[in-house]
Amino acid sequence: MPSQNGPFVAFPHEDGFLFIESEKQYFTTDGVSFDSRTHSYDLDHYRLGYVPSESGVFFVSAGGGKVYRYENDSLTRIDRSFDFQTRYGAYTFSKADTIISVGGSGQFTTQNNIIYFTPALREWLIEYRFDYRSNNNNLDLGQYNSDTETLYFTLTDQKPITGPAQIEVQGAIGSKVYRYNLKDKEFSQTADLGSLFTEFFPNPANPRMRAFNSYIKPLIYHGKELWTFDFELNEAYRHNGASLATLLQYEEILAYNPLTNDFLLAHNLGVDPHFLVINESVLLGLGYETYLIDKPSSFAWYWLLLLMPALAFIMFRKRELQLIEQLPAIERGLKQRLSEEDYKIYEMIKTAYPQGVEYPDLQSSFERELSYESRIKKLRSSIVTVDETIQSLLGRRGRSVFSIHKGKEDKRVKVIRLVNEKDSKWVSVFKRNWIT
Repeated sequence: MPSQNGPFVAFPHEDGFLFIESEKQYFTTDGVSFDSRTHSYDLDHYRLGYVPSESGVFFVSAGGGKVYRYENDSLTRIDRSFDFQTRYGAYTFSKADTIISVGGSGQFTTQNNIIYFTPALREWLIEYRFDYRSNNNNLDLGQYNSDTETLYFTLTDQKPITGPAQIEVQGAIGSKVYRYNLKDKEFSQTADLGSLFTEFFPNPANPRMRAFNSYIKPLIYHGKELWTFDFELNEAYRHNGASLATLLQYEEILAYNPLTNDFLLAHNLGVDPHFLVINESVLLGLGYETYLIDKPSSFAWYWLLLLMPALAFIMFRKRELQLIEQLPAIERGLKQRLSEEDYKIYEMIKTAYPQGVEYPDLQSSFERELSYESRIKKLRSSIVTVDETIQSLLGRRGRSVFSIHKGKEDKRVKVIRLVNEKDSKWVSVFKRNWIT
């Protein structure tokens, strides 16, 4: 099992997760069973950060500098630089085949700049220097929007200090949100999370707030709260249904696989390691509240606190969501898990809702050359598979999503439809594009 032989790097691979450590690499889809083999990768250390990219799998050393590419079951160094050890805590992402690193600190220095690396150049070059002074430029939250070519990142508002209390004071997660547009080279502060942190994370060091930047949106959590952010829309999302008990047990988020929509969690690494693969709909829950993020020096948060009861009544209400309303949130994961034939069965049943679909109509989805007995047997198997997959993604195990009954005109023909059960969810009464 990974971590029993020292440090490792974990990242999403195909339909599961791959671990690389000093002598072996491991693959798992469920966090319980692992396939392993020895390797001959020449690595000085395993403090590497995974950089999601459409053009390949890249890793950058934790302190910046060294760059590796994982391809065809081999790990190769592709840079001609050195191990910087000055960019710990940097926000690193990819733009096509270019790797971009923002901020970070180390070896008594802070990096108030944005640098980039391409495989063709094999060296890091400076893109932009931003005027910001702090003893700690660790970027806890970062987000890149490829459509607008704009990146967002947070910086701590702690003032530069000296003395033995430096580490304790600089422990807070940064609350000032900055934006930099890669096309027009504009840099500015765009939002401030300070008031939101004060209300919902009053003591970020106990328990310490944790952040994870390789999900679709920046994510932070501690024992009582889990939030995600969309800085492009200037919105924050409080996930009321998040499985915080799971995060208390498995305190480390190691990776996220966008193909399966699964997180990889870990507990007690190095001593008695335990891993858990869990779908995002189960970990984050399906319900969330949307909050506007403060604009810098343009909106007084205390007014929002005074008006909170009224705004809560206007913007949110708790109502019963029917099953049909919950399905769009899981359809991407459903399509990835089901076969093409099974997903077609699901679409036919959903399209017919609130009416049902007769079994003979569903059997037409299968090959014509199959016998009637073979097609009805295959249909029954498909219905069970679709039912169990939807239950798993919605976290409603043991509660079937289908009702099956006899046809009104021909009692010999079975009819299947989606149930109209309801679950209580917090929902916004306004569409997202209402918020500006």
